[in-house]
Amino acid sequence: MTGQRTWMRACFVDLFGELRSVTVSGVEVTSHLVVDASAIEGGIRVLESDCSLDLTAAARLVGPEGERLVGIVRSPDGVPSPLDTRAALARISAELDPETRWRGIAELEWYCFDEHGDPVDEAGYFDDVVGIGGAIARAAYARLSDSGIPVLASHHEAGPGQWELDLGPLDACALADAVVLARAAVRDAAVEFGATASFAARPLPGQPGSGLHLHEVLAPEVTESLIRARVGGLLDHAPGLCALAAPTVGSYRRLHAGPEAPSAALWAHEHRGALVRVATAVDGTRSIEYRGADPSANPCIAIAGIIVAAAHGAQEGSDPGEAMDEDPEGFDPLARTAAFTPLPRSLDEAVDALLADDVLVDAFDDRLIHRIVDAERALARRALAGGRDPDVRPGSMSTRVIDR
Repeated sequence: MTGQRTWMRACFVDLFGELRSVTVSGVEVTSHLVVDASAIEGGIRVLESDCSLDLTAAARLVGPEGERLVGIVRSPDGVPSPLDTRAALARISAELDPETRWRGIAELEWYCFDEHGDPVDEAGYFDDVVGIGGAIARAAYARLSDSGIPVLASHHEAGPGQWELDLGPLDACALADAVVLARAAVRDAAVEFGATASFAARPLPGQPGSGLHLHEVLAPEVTESLIRARVGGLLDHAPGLCALAAPTVGSYRRLHAGPEAPSAALWAHEHRGALVRVATAVDGTRSIEYRGADPSANPCIAIAGIIVAAAHGAQEGSDPGEAMDEDPEGFDPLARTAAFTPLPRSLDEAVDALLADDVLVDAFDDRLIHRIVDAERALARRALAGGRDPDVRPGSMSTRVIDR
């Protein structure tokens, strides 16, 4: 009698940062599997293109239905596909940050809704609450930890049914993988509890948006002048960076929407409405926190854009100006446009800013940038033509429809 068959999902990351997979038996796994690379564009299937999925250095997530392994899509000639965003991040990190290698922490936020589309709880920021939302967060926490992905903490966020997982510290590629796999772990757990997890930027009108706060953890020897220059780079490229870190129509309901949502290219130490914060932890560790990303972003693209902007700031010796640490309730950056650049107010504006930013555009493969621009223009047109708002409530189990 043969042993119990095991199953594995061999995955790759599509243009939107979502997982695509092919299921194989665990005993039949090879280091390279044939996949249709047209799926890497997010489901727009026009022409089939057989490529190989390289699993030799795959990220891993354990789960109740077997393992997920996340690899890199390679073209028939063996090189990484120009549309594989994991490969793009690896290349940019190696080219622009070869010595220090960007290392960071991610704060991933999401909302949980019950079978009726209502938040699973009415709790608030750091509330000690028992219920489905906490059970989902704990299940995801456990599976990530069992997979070797470091999880710092989980807690309730400010909105009803809103939760957070803190991941890292990890290098750039591993942190992007951790975010992708954390979203998968949360979604899996939500389904098991009869709920739906939404990673939309702001699924509930009148409630806080969800962020994907990305911290560059700084080594002790990093100088104050280098920190300022890297912050300056993030501010210099802030408008175009929005297209990479806030890539949906709903992203711009989160930005400009309250004291903790960025609205302008400014930095601070304590002010949580700033786009960039230079923070100091209790143990003295310093970090540069970028607060413009949201959980609908492809973390590979968002982190790559952050690395490019910060590296350019360091190269040019960018000056971020003075930190702005006013009371968030009393500070209005839009009233001071002479001193600060407002962030884009729509996805179309963000794409325009990206196309005008030669530094960001030139850092990526032309084919990848063109696909990103085309996809985001299509999202903006669809929202305008549809007369409805697909990001507001979870009306479908299709997370791509919910979140975009």
